[in-house]
Amino acid sequence: MKLVFLLLLCACTTAPAKPTPQADPQKDARQYYPLAVGNSWTYAESRSGKRETIKIVGQDGPWFLDDHGGRLRYESDGVRDADRYLLRTPIAEGSKWSAVENLMVQRFEVVSSSAKLGKFSGCAVVRNEQPLKNGGKFVTEWTWAPKVGLVQIRTFTAGPSGPEKTQTQLDLVDYRVQ
Repeated sequence: MKLVFLLLLCACTTAPAKPTPQADPQKDARQYYPLAVGNSWTYAESRSGKRETIKIVGQDGPWFLDDHGGRLRYESDGVRDADRYLLRTPIAEGSKWSAVENLMVQRFEVVSSSAKLGKFSGCAVVRNEQPLKNGGKFVTEWTWAPKVGLVQIRTFTAGPSGPEKTQTQLDLVDYRVQ
């Protein structure tokens, strides 16, 4: 009898389970790279103005195939190409991940999750830095806009105490996403 009473007492005083908080959909990496057959992005090189369009032309299982031989896919924790994660969930400043390519470790970090670039806001900026022999570094930055995709790629060198020197910059000039 005491056992039944104790069980009833515990049942009455137990608080209802709290609902699991929903993840912020803006922090999901998939929001920053809309993959679907037919989607395309056109970029212009800042110095020459030369344009290049990348289009998703097919699908092979979970992989989306582009017309430049690229393979992209969604995974539960991010968006990746055949070699590495391009973006990891959640998109938050200070988030880091790494990949090994050609026996070199690449380290990626989200340096901003709320950047504005032209007409695009709420952008995620991902940075990769590689040390140079002179003590400087070679930096690649990818800027991703929600529901649009990659809006800028910029590479530059930075000396140990000198200014940045832009190497390459590609800017999104046109896009079509479903």
